[in-house]
Amino acid sequence: SALEMVPGMIVEDSGGEASNNFSVRGLPGGGQQFIQILEDGLPVFYTRALADTVLKQELMIDRLEVVRGGSSGILTANGAGATVNFLTFANQDEAEGQMRATLSDYGTRRVDLRYGGALGGGWYAGGGGFYRTSDSVRDTGFTADRGGIVRGYLGRKTPDGTDWSINLKVVDDHNTFLLPIPLQNLSNPKGIPGLSANYGTMLGRDNAIMTVRTGAANGYTSQTNDAINDGIKTKSTALGYKFETPIAPGVLLRAKGRYTDFKNDFNSVFSFSNDGLVKATERLKRDDVKGMLTRFAAACGGTCTPALQRVNDGTIFSSAEQLGAMNGNGMVAENVTAKNLRYVKETVNDVAATWTTSSNSLTAGWLAFKTKVTKDQNVGATSFLSDVRDNANRMDIVALDKDGKLQGYLTDKSVLQYGAWGEGGGASEATSNSLYVNDEFKVNDVWRIDAGVRHERRSFTGHPRQGADFPWGQSPIPGAFTAGGVDRDNIMANNFFGGQWSGKTGLNKGKFSENSYTAGTNYLINDNIAVYGRYASSYEANNENPVTRIDFSELGMRYKAKGFTGTVAYFNTKYDNYRGISRQLPGDTDATTAIANLEVSGLEFDLTVRPIRELSIALFGVAQDHKLKITDVVGPSASGARAELLAYSGNLPERSPKMNWSLQPTYFLPGGAGEVSLNYTYMGKRFA
Repeated sequence: SALEMVPGMIVEDSGGEASNNFSVRGLPGGGQQFIQILEDGLPVFYTRALADTVLKQELMIDRLEVVRGGSSGILTANGAGATVNFLTFANQDEAEGQMRATLSDYGTRRVDLRYGGALGGGWYAGGGGFYRTSDSVRDTGFTADRGGIVRGYLGRKTPDGTDWSINLKVVDDHNTFLLPIPLQNLSNPKGIPGLSANYGTMLGRDNAIMTVRTGAANGYTSQTNDAINDGIKTKSTALGYKFETPIAPGVLLRAKGRYTDFKNDFNSVFSFSNDGLVKATERLKRDDVKGMLTRFAAACGGTCTPALQRVNDGTIFSSAEQLGAMNGNGMVAENVTAKNLRYVKETVNDVAATWTTSSNSLTAGWLAFKTKVTKDQNVGATSFLSDVRDNANRMDIVALDKDGKLQGYLTDKSVLQYGAWGEGGGASEATSNSLYVNDEFKVNDVWRIDAGVRHERRSFTGHPRQGADFPWGQSPIPGAFTAGGVDRDNIMANNFFGGQWSGKTGLNKGKFSENSYTAGTNYLINDNIAVYGRYASSYEANNENPVTRIDFSELGMRYKAKGFTGTVAYFNTKYDNYRGISRQLPGDTDATTAIANLEVSGLEFDLTVRPIRELSIALFGVAQDHKLKITDVVGPSASGARAELLAYSGNLPERSPKMNWSLQPTYFLPGGAGEVSLNYTYMGKRFA
């Protein structure tokens, strides 16, 4: 919610506490692309993914700094769109502490603590953290979030101005990823019968824990995807240091670094696609069901009838009336249960020197990363069928004979396909070294200029898992058939994998040498008005894939007078060779991708009026216009998909609206007793 207060930044947290999606300056949203998240000036991870599993709002976070576009690509590596820096509590002076308790009507029980300060003799120390449990803002039927973070620091300041410290952060946390919900009426979305649009979720006890089959090359032939007890399970330990000392008159040397050992098991349930959300009567007419009817025709005495069977209690729905009445909506949905693993060991160091005079500040530094990903895989992703309701039930598709007796299954305890996403992933290593220089020059009392450049060299080596040498969906599951080729249990879904690991890994290598640069100026017209402008060019790193460059320019004005402050900025973002529209189609071993050029022009505004001392009214947000043009289609199905993908030209980029603004009045209670705020936010249409 803190980032939602930043004009031009869109935050989508509909999945829960973790795995949020961000968008800035009109760039496509999804994950944390184009945005680098830092803690105390150091990136949490080079690739940024899952940074929000180890970085949360808490009392040990002292304040937040954000730079959008412009100099963001100079301040850090791989953060062209924005740099978000969370600065932690590290009190060195008289000891002070704070405690906060948080309760909610959806079961939150949380305690935050922090305490720290001087110990004497120049020494200082402190620590804190939080622990909480929560049932989630949507009713999952189980404890959705539990765990917390513990931090500590120890340091010393010496009379010569040297200041050093070490810090430790330990994370042991579990979060729930909230399964998306179906809505109806595109022009004015609303819920459907059987599922609360505001408080419901299809995730529930019946589908949150599933045992699924995996390929034998993984070392095991099954695993349990547990979204209740594990959820998004994060265990992480980060040990860091800070050091600064004057080395000459006006020259300060600074160094900081961190080693992180991060393990994340992302147990979750996803919606599959809009095509997988249909009336039950329609689902039973699809080709895979026809294949089931043919398969078991002999056992049925010539003709079978398709039906649904609820997995947890065996209830069968066969007639049109029964199917149409299920949960008041008569629908079924295809979903995916998954356990994605990401284990990372990363070291980052930043060493810089700043030379300051009365009119100039020059900083030069070196930022280095060494990253080792020991696991990055999605073994166990499995598609399954459920009904559509709060805390949905798993459903089987079955074949009935003329007497209503069950003769065969299309699904295996709701499973439609094991290995639905293939058994992918692997391991990788990467190094990054960048040199940067930034200069801020005061021409006179009213005019300032600055410029900076960062030169990065990065290398990447990946070891992706290779699939078994079978056609798509035709990897036989060991033991499914007798020696004579007869299905042992009349369950079709447990006969084949959707994508099995062969036990072999490939080799991907990539490296690049790229520059980011920027120049800006600020001119004070009078005591009330200043104008500024900036141009920047940076890039987004994509492991072994080609680097994509992004150009930013902006012009703005700041105004301040009694009772009013305001900033208005016009910006332009250009991003060529955008590869965000990408899908791996059935039968293919690689993705088909639409390549696009994107240009965004927009107006950011941040205005505050204070008509009386007790009242403040803030208005902030962004209005932006997108130009997206598909320039090429590449991949194994490019020829067949070209016409459809070219038609996307003119659409909005993913998760990025044209308009987003907030109005926030605040009343300050007499005598500094507190304040009362209201917030109204408007979000324009977003698409995915």
